[in-house]
Amino acid sequence: MKKYLSLILSPTMALSMIAPAVVSAEGNNKKLNNMVVFGDSIASGYGLSENEHTYSEICADYFGADLHNFAQSGLDSYELLDMINNLTDEQKTEVENTEVIVISTGGNDIMKYIVKQFLDFAGKNNLLVAGYTSADIPENPSTNDMKMIDQNAFREYSNSGLTATMNLNSLIKSTSRNLRLNTNNNRGIIPNEIMVNIDKTVNKIKEINPNTQIIVQTIYQPLQLSKSYVEKNYSDSHAMMINLLRDTLDSVMDTFRDELQKIQGIEIIDVYDTYTANGTVASSDDNPGHAYYFTDMEKSYVTIGGENSLNVHPNQKGHLAIASLLIDKIKVTNSETGESFKPDSAERPLDETTGEAVPTVFNQIYYSIEDIGDYPPLAMEQIVETIPDKFYPGDIDDDGLIDANDATAILIEYANLSTTGESTLTEEKSKKADANYDGIIDASDATQVLMYYAYLSTDHEDETLNIFGYMNKIQAEDNAK
Repeated sequence: MKKYLSLILSPTMALSMIAPAVVSAEGNNKKLNNMVVFGDSIASGYGLSENEHTYSEICADYFGADLHNFAQSGLDSYELLDMINNLTDEQKTEVENTEVIVISTGGNDIMKYIVKQFLDFAGKNNLLVAGYTSADIPENPSTNDMKMIDQNAFREYSNSGLTATMNLNSLIKSTSRNLRLNTNNNRGIIPNEIMVNIDKTVNKIKEINPNTQIIVQTIYQPLQLSKSYVEKNYSDSHAMMINLLRDTLDSVMDTFRDELQKIQGIEIIDVYDTYTANGTVASSDDNPGHAYYFTDMEKSYVTIGGENSLNVHPNQKGHLAIASLLIDKIKVTNSETGESFKPDSAERPLDETTGEAVPTVFNQIYYSIEDIGDYPPLAMEQIVETIPDKFYPGDIDDDGLIDANDATAILIEYANLSTTGESTLTEEKSKKADANYDGIIDASDATQVLMYYAYLSTDHEDETLNIFGYMNKIQAEDNAK
């Protein structure tokens, strides 16, 4: 079912979509020259292998820009503000000269607080590994410090009965309130601390370079584990706690996004929404979101405690997804006229062996993804929307509709290919005919088109979904069965 529902790009189609437009050097006045990055381990590319690329590297290659990445793993919003207030001469020069600055921050503030609450809880309830006491708990711990918690003792405690369940629920809810709520009884870490630091950081950057575009990322929710993984690896009580934590973190990241929108002088890329990739489908046990696909959470140690740390960082697919958001968002402002425009993609050098243009890093990464068939449809829509020459599936006759005529055209083409081996469609129409992007034009493509046509033919209370949204809807319904 995944192959049928996933919106993946066949190699032929993907090449036309992902390959950048070639722009001649003459008259190219829409170039992005410089790009600066500040922030944490997400921006620095922590966890990527040597031959993998950060989202900023992908973007810089796409636009042909010089990249200066000053991100540091572990940096929180306080430390970022301190860095901006004490820029080196090199850093200040790059800030003065850049057209775009990308900031990733806030995640470490949130994670440090959450980890501290769980460690303190474990200390009070004798759930630490032998040799550790509450005195050993750092004031600003990292996820690595979760190894101090005795996972077996914690598991036994969480399974011990109603009192333990109530205590854990109280811990999670109080942690959420202190992160989100700006009241006398709650600390309000996001509105009162993180956002204040981001606002000061932005204002300081604007003092140095008032014309630069500042893009700030929302924070994705990493504890979106697939239903099958949770069922396989956790007891019922642990699964309940994970689901409660997931819902709580969803609320926390919603608050971060809402508060970020109040800051003046920035533009936002919504990594949280892209990684979740649920659209209008509410987060649930059946449809928790897709962060597990864009990180390696399900490949790392994900229970409480243990010797290994949680791998919550984006994998290469995750960096590609963020890059697609940035490519779509980045603009360059003419300092003389004040006009803003989307920069052109860079002219690609020619391969000396083949004589063909060297593909972008974006393109190379796309083709390297082995499980591209599992790429969430709504995130794939962002990929398609970002890249020039995009092709939407199904509309074979180019009349602006996806209907029975298109399904008939697909079946005719399938019959021709089955009998003569020769196509009767143009290259562009053939790409659209492969509606399920499995590289083959057959009856399943016609079936998919007819399913979507049937959907379009019915009344909808909400806005009519495009084909990406429809695929997501069917996938969500299938997960819920």
